[in-house]
Amino acid sequence: MHRNLTPAFVLALTMLAQTAAAEGVSGAALQLKAAPSFDLPVLPNAPKDRDNVVFLRGDTLTTQNDLSMEANGHAEARRRGMAVFADHIHYLQTTNTVEATGHVRMVRNKSLTVEGPYGIYNLDTHQGYLETPVFSYPNPNGPGLIARGQARLVEFVAENREQLTQAEYTTCPIGKNDWLIHTERMDLDHITQEGVAKNGTINFYDVPIMYAPSLSFPLDSQRKSGFLSPNIGATVNTGQDVSLPYYINIAPNLDDTITPRVMSSRGFQIGNEFRYLKPSLNGVISTEYLQHDIKTSTDRWMAIIKHNQALAPGLTFSANIQQASDANYLNDLSTLLGPPAQAYLPHDINLNYSGLKDWNFNLHSLSYQNLTGATPQFRIQPQVNANWSKDGWNGLGFGLTSQYTSFVSPGPNAAVGNVVLNGITYNAAYQSVASGNRALIYPTVTIPFHNSYSFLNFKTGVNFTDYQLGDYNTAPDNHYSRTLPITSVDGGLIFERPDAFFGHAITQTLEPRLYYVYIPYRNQTLLPIYDTSLADFNKTSIFHENQFNGVDRINNANQVTAAVTSRIINPETGVEAVNILLAQRFYFTPNTVFLPGQIASTAQASDVLAGLDAAITQHWKLSSLFDFNQHNMSTQQLTVNTNYTVSTGKMVNLAYRTDVLNQVRQWDVSSEWPINQRLSFLGRVAYSTLDDKVVEGLMGVEYNQGCWALRVITTRFAVSSIQSDSAFFVQLELGGMGLGQNPLQALRRNIPGYVKTNETIP
Repeated sequence: MHRNLTPAFVLALTMLAQTAAAEGVSGAALQLKAAPSFDLPVLPNAPKDRDNVVFLRGDTLTTQNDLSMEANGHAEARRRGMAVFADHIHYLQTTNTVEATGHVRMVRNKSLTVEGPYGIYNLDTHQGYLETPVFSYPNPNGPGLIARGQARLVEFVAENREQLTQAEYTTCPIGKNDWLIHTERMDLDHITQEGVAKNGTINFYDVPIMYAPSLSFPLDSQRKSGFLSPNIGATVNTGQDVSLPYYINIAPNLDDTITPRVMSSRGFQIGNEFRYLKPSLNGVISTEYLQHDIKTSTDRWMAIIKHNQALAPGLTFSANIQQASDANYLNDLSTLLGPPAQAYLPHDINLNYSGLKDWNFNLHSLSYQNLTGATPQFRIQPQVNANWSKDGWNGLGFGLTSQYTSFVSPGPNAAVGNVVLNGITYNAAYQSVASGNRALIYPTVTIPFHNSYSFLNFKTGVNFTDYQLGDYNTAPDNHYSRTLPITSVDGGLIFERPDAFFGHAITQTLEPRLYYVYIPYRNQTLLPIYDTSLADFNKTSIFHENQFNGVDRINNANQVTAAVTSRIINPETGVEAVNILLAQRFYFTPNTVFLPGQIASTAQASDVLAGLDAAITQHWKLSSLFDFNQHNMSTQQLTVNTNYTVSTGKMVNLAYRTDVLNQVRQWDVSSEWPINQRLSFLGRVAYSTLDDKVVEGLMGVEYNQGCWALRVITTRFAVSSIQSDSAFFVQLELGGMGLGQNPLQALRRNIPGYVKTNETIP
């Protein structure tokens, strides 16, 4: 009787025939070598669709009436995307069903391996089951497993979906069940790369720590919906403080995080953060709501909206709007380890247009909610900026800065400590209390000369400023204007030479520079002060025309700044290893324009300014600025920052700052340093020697066990200019269960360069 053999059977017989022929020729058995794929065209009647080919092999193969085949001993059944290994395999050809018995191992799409004693799998429908399975997910990016577990039964629902009954799941390595999810039913979806556990309990070292009717977790490293790491701690203002964020992955460009928070001294708070990202817009909407604060007997809330959007070609919009229910909200309910000291919540809106060549337009509105201890600020409603620049026109450069601003006063009695100088009322921060409109026009012309070893820029312009004063004005008049011509000349030379340092080739430069500014004197004592302050004296401001930030004051000037810079550069990479600056400003005419409350000076020269930035070694970097007053032989400013980084997660930061004008003298030390392979020390101390106290401190440890990490942090921080808070927090982050951003962002704020240990230790 003629038999119409299936391709699988033909393939098996072909292998046996080739083996027998080889033995007959050589007299010795030859070993077959596995090939990456089967060359189907060499098989008689082989189908063109390779995905439908079934390969069956074993120590022995038998067939029964072309309906079924038996493979015994090292049995294996393969079809693209699926492989079944067992002691015995019964293959039913009519339904393409594999029945496997004894040491069964099923591998689907190289992403799931399931082992058990007995199972059935249909190669067409991708449905079946495996009894008492042990399952695992290999790491596609390297050795080891992403996750593993066991169950009473696994059912193969579809090609990329499984359902497990009475299952356990963990990301810990084999032999270390530090934490487990116990669940009655677990659904695994490899399309969405998400697992969902029904009636799930998380056990940590056999101790149940959380139960949920539904727990979701990722099957890869992508963002997935589910609970993030809980945060447990205590603060002076909130008492026992526990929060459990739940992350919702709405779409690749949309997500939402809901954070229930329980505070023993305050009550129950619910927080929400919605993030969106599209090609033309992005933003974050954050809200917090506490119904009936136990201490204040009031409802309290906070909302933050940050939005950026491209409305049209060249036209963009941005907004940063923050509002709280009351001025003490951040003092009382600061989240987690607390933000930096904050005195104001901004309402900042910007509209920008750059669609016209050489032009830039901006419409700006700014106001503030004053928090406890803050000096009330003007509202800017609105400010309009129009700036134009044109370079290279017959060798000349042209510029135009124009601005119109409407300042709305918070009122004369809004702040305690108002003072009157020259008939004008100022608040405690020496800002005018009068409302007013300010218009500014500043056209300039620049003549540049440049070559490979020198530069010379001649710039001249006229600053026109006009004020119309309104409510609460106590000056003699309501209208004031100022016209100031401003001229500057900036020139320098660049010398360089090849050299060697400890046997390494270097390029050393010497760059002398002179910067001359001339501005005639104008009496400005009757002009209001809205947004102007004295600029810091540093490596940038020493080369500015105006010594003030803002335009309410423009100093008179007949002065020159002399500076010299030397750099050491790696000639092969172009990387700057050392930058040394020495500069001083010399006054041919004394400054006679000052801010209210500013101490006048008749010095003929500024302080001596010195700066050093150096990459001393591959691991050690130094940055410093030295401001020395040669008249009284005293240091006015000194800032030194050093960073020693051995590797990621192993570094020390040391900083010292002294500032006579702002009455600051402070040391700042922070570090993340491994104590051993798993345990790292985290710390920061900011100590004021003037006040003889710790301004801000953080101390803690971070322990990484591979599949979980534990952080124990205690800190003291300023929540406002007049109040500090203490906090203690414990965070347990389980592998695969703590997605999204690290909730302890204060670690990154307090310790520059901080990296979570489970991002650095395998």
